[in-house]
Amino acid sequence: MNLSRFLWLLPAVLLASQTPRATIAREWHGKVPSARADEYERYLGEAVKKFTAIKGNRGYQMMREPDGAVTHFAVISYWDSRDAIHAYAGAEIAKVHALPRDPEFLIDPEPTVHNYDLVVDQR
Repeated sequence: MNLSRFLWLLPAVLLASQTPRATIAREWHGKVPSARADEYERYLGEAVKKFTAIKGNRGYQMMREPDGAVTHFAVISYWDSRDAIHAYAGAEIAKVHALPRDPEFLIDPEPTVHNYDLVVDQR
């Protein structure tokens, strides 16, 4: 079999193998009244855009799930290390890094987030 026809793929394969991947996934959850969900989505969406400017951040995902009178939001941000999260969130990385207007929107705000070690990442 002549593999020379696949040589054009080599630079991409090498780059992918050298690109550092996130090692920590930080998960936050909150819920808001469904009547204000669109407004909160815009507010939260603007805030999480700033993650990518923080050293050690490898991106994020924002999710929304309507559930009758409430709407759940989740944000998973990806980080190089727990040290990178410390630089963003402070000494207690399990503590929520609340946004200024969160008290206006959130129902029973959760005081903590989860910081998971990534063991499989097939994104």
